[in-house]
Parts: sequence; structure tokens; C-alpha cells
Amino acid sequence: MYLGQLEAFHAVVKHGGFERATESIHLSQPAVSKRIKGLEKQLGVKLFNRLGRRAHLTDAGKIVEEYATRLMIVLGEMNQAIDELKGLQRGQLRCGAGTTVAVHLLPKVLVQFKKRFPGVDITLLVGNSAVTEKRILADELDIGIVTGTITNPESLKIFHFLTDEFVLITPRDHPLAKLRRVSLKQLENIPLIAWKKGSVKRLMVDESFRAAGITYRCMMEIETTEALKRAVAEGLGCSIISLCSIETERKAGILDYARISRTPMKREFRAIMHKDKSLSGPLKPFLGLLKIKINS
Repeated sequence: MYLGQLEAFHAVVKHGGFERATESIHLSQPAVSKRIKGLEKQLGVKLFNRLGRRAHLTDAGKIVEEYATRLMIVLGEMNQAIDELKGLQRGQLRCGAGTTVAVHLLPKVLVQFKKRFPGVDITLLVGNSAVTEKRILADELDIGIVTGTITNPESLKIFHFLTDEFVLITPRDHPLAKLRRVSLKQLENIPLIAWKKGSVKRLMVDESFRAAGITYRCMMEIETTEALKRAVAEGLGCSIISLCSIETERKAGILDYARISRTPMKREFRAIMHKDKSLSGPLKPFLGLLKIKINS
């Protein structure tokens, strides 16, 4: 009975309450509550403090959560190993990434993967790096693509994915359009369309100019990548943007771009997995399609 009780407990923690847990494990709320009470009785401790509809983990509950998560990972890997033995005719692949990767890089890879393994169910959840890391640790994702600081590296397997470079993009008829490289000094008097203040991308651009002792003219602030690219394509001005986010516009000849010399703006994307998850089932061929080298 332990396994069913731990499954119910893990579902309550994972989904943030008893009501949502019922949908994921196909049990009624009274049945879920009964299993939790049975687990508490067997362990001799309270696992939740219930405040109205909210349930908060006790210290004992946090310990059980850690072990239950590891157990669910092992059980999931067992199912994946069986699916692998069957030739990946069935299974699931749960991915998470930020907007840039989810919109501009993963769809092509997921299409290739689905053609090779049509029986594998794929889920793609979009969230920032902190959210993706949290989902990995809670076993809500099998693989995540993140950038910036990783909060819990000791709990994760981490692989290099790619280095993304920020470049100057211009309308087709702009004086800088034919240049392949520009310096920050050349951009000092060029009005730029900037990211919204406070965003990670805006902070990176501002810090690069600040480190070079150069200021720039911000003519407009835009929050989303697609709106920013459209504004440049319509001739409103130039901007600094991720190179991997303009592949479509480059191929279509909608935008020109120039690399920024001497003070390149770059960010590292890394693939992360839970440290207890093995490279079985769909994960290994998926990482192969991403062209991530695995050091084992």
C-alpha cells in the first residue's frame, strides 16, 4: 500500500493541493485524503498542516517529499526502460524552456523527434530559468533549457547547449545595414529600440554599454521579442537582440544584422536534468537531436 500512498502524497505536493491531485492520479478527493492519512499513520507523523483548502508540508512532510520525488523518478525510468525495450513505441518527454528557446529553437527539434518516435507524448512548458529549474526538481519535467545562474547545481545534471550572441538588427535600408560588424562606439548616437526596463535582456545591454563607458539613446521600449523585431522591420529604428531569435527574418531577408565587436554580448544556454534521472527512454535520442554532448 506504501506505493499508492506515496503516489497520492507526491501528487498533492506536485499539484499544490488535494483537489488538483485527484485529476492527475484519477482518484476522488476522499480517496486521496484516505491514502494520505494512511501514510501518516504508518509513518507516525503529520505530513501536512491544513489551513482551509491549502495544505502546507510539515518538516516531516518535506523529508518524505524528497524521497517520494526520487521514487517517482525511478518508477518513471522503469516505465521508460520498458518503452525503450519496445522500441520507444510509447512513452513521454516533458521539456521546459524560456521563450527564446521554446519559440525559436525547440519546435524544429521536436518535429524531428516526433517523426522518429510518433508514439511518444511530448509536453513543452514555457517558463523562465528559475521556473524551469523548480519544475525539474519537482519531477514535473524531464529536461529543461536554462540560462543564467542555476540555484541548485548539486541537485542537477548540467550540459552545455549553446552560446547565444546578441547582435544589432537594422531595417533593410538603414546606413548600418550592410555592415557585418559594429562597435558600441558606432551605436552611441544611433537611436535604439530597447527592451523594457528591468528585463534581463535590457540589463545585459545596459551593462555592456556601461562597462564600455558609452551611453546610448533609447527611442522606444518594447516588452516582447516579436513586437521589437516587427518595429525594426517596419523601419522605426535599430535594436540589439538575440541572434537565434531572428533566424526566420534573416532567411526571409526581412532584417539585416551586424555582430558587435570588442564587447560581445553573449549568454550560455544549458540543459538540466534531475541528478537522479538516468538517460533512458526518449531522453538520450532527444539530447542527440539537440546535439548535446554527454560526458558519462
